[in-house]
Amino acid sequence: MQKPCNEKCRLRCSTTFTEMDRKMLFDEYWQIGDVEKHWNYLSNCMTAIKPKYRYVREGGTRNKREYNNAFFFTLGGEKVRVCKLFFKNTLGITDRPIRTVMFKRNKLAGTILAGDTRGKHSNHPKIDESIRSAIKTNIESIPKIESHYTRANTSKEFIDGSRTIAETHKDYVDISKRQNVPYGNYMLFYKIFTEDYNISFFKPKKDRCDTCVIYENCENEDKENRKEYYESHLIEKDICREEKAKDKENDNVITAVYDLQAVFQCLKGDTSLFYYVSKLNVFNFTIYELKSKKVDCYIWDEATGNRGVNDLGTYVFKYIQKIASTGNDIEIIFYSDNCVGQQKNKMMLSMYLFAMQSCQNIKTITHKYLIKGHTQNEGDSAHSLIERQIKKQVRGGPMYTPEAFISAVKTARSNPEPFKVNMMSYQDFLDWKDVCSQMGFNITKDENGDPVKFINIKVVKLERDHPRDIFFKTSY
Repeated sequence: MQKPCNEKCRLRCSTTFTEMDRKMLFDEYWQIGDVEKHWNYLSNCMTAIKPKYRYVREGGTRNKREYNNAFFFTLGGEKVRVCKLFFKNTLGITDRPIRTVMFKRNKLAGTILAGDTRGKHSNHPKIDESIRSAIKTNIESIPKIESHYTRANTSKEFIDGSRTIAETHKDYVDISKRQNVPYGNYMLFYKIFTEDYNISFFKPKKDRCDTCVIYENCENEDKENRKEYYESHLIEKDICREEKAKDKENDNVITAVYDLQAVFQCLKGDTSLFYYVSKLNVFNFTIYELKSKKVDCYIWDEATGNRGVNDLGTYVFKYIQKIASTGNDIEIIFYSDNCVGQQKNKMMLSMYLFAMQSCQNIKTITHKYLIKGHTQNEGDSAHSLIERQIKKQVRGGPMYTPEAFISAVKTARSNPEPFKVNMMSYQDFLDWKDVCSQMGFNITKDENGDPVKFINIKVVKLERDHPRDIFFKTSY
């Protein structure tokens, strides 16, 4: 609804109708929800008026003037005439629907003669099924990427985000021209891509917190019900960050964050043909020491291992072994996200127990889980540097092998020191699920016999003096 006419209107529309009256008329019109009923509504509000005067020059051949239209609204059971501007702005419409009604209605009876015939014809363009099939074949030939962020709870498939749908369509057209076969236009390609497939372009991003987003979009009553939980969530987030900052400055402990970088794919280059070639997924797991800023990168590919607890647990165990060789009575604090399949599970805790028993120089191991939705950490900066270096190398030429990715990691940073790269082979991985079952350690119930819910755990701690115990907190 727009502003009404001004005070100079000869019909004094703004004086006759209040803003509440206009709002009721606006709602009445738009609640109809049908084009033909909209036309009938407008037709009932319009009356054809014969012009009072007609001036024709002597000897002129001017046609008779068309009928004018008067516009009416019903107020208090009576029809009240209004100007055209007030009529349009109150209903929130343009001249177009008014012209349509004038064209379609019977001027004498005031009824609509013709209904809405848009799309109701048999002369629709026919698309050759071979073209549709070729488009689908082209889309299905694009290598898929398993999402690093939501692979456990989505059926959506992801493809390399370095290209757009328009660029993909251009590649399809080029291929069709080389094969001398007919091809579909961009609109058909876009329709099939978006409607027939659940595909999205993979672009690593910072996830927004679900709790915060839900609270921000709640209505007043629902927001009030969630307020206490939301405020508690923010308090936990702030305390967690304060703890990390305090641990970072503590010279008596080694504090590190670890995380898995988004998937890197070989081949990688600016050549469009590379986009449709099957690729090898390469993974990078980083452990970033907050105080010294040292970074250990553990690199492997999908032919060597996966991205589960056995793989990540092996890297953390090797890191603990390395730290244990540097001194005595060492205390380690780890920070990570809350991924249940990778680090927040009983297999990873069994690995910590095994490390405590096999590395006598380790006094305590503490793992603090960053608050869900607020897991940004220093490790992200290492990943950013690596991705920036990859873009530089791609501008210089394609990256064909995992060794090219390793080269990018090694040269991504020079100050304070380059990233340390550890290449992994399938013989390096340990089976922590088997270790967990052999230890027979019960971490499903606490000392009071109450069930332990991993999703609620915020901090776990293991001590050398209590080799069979795991201490945990559900709040910071």
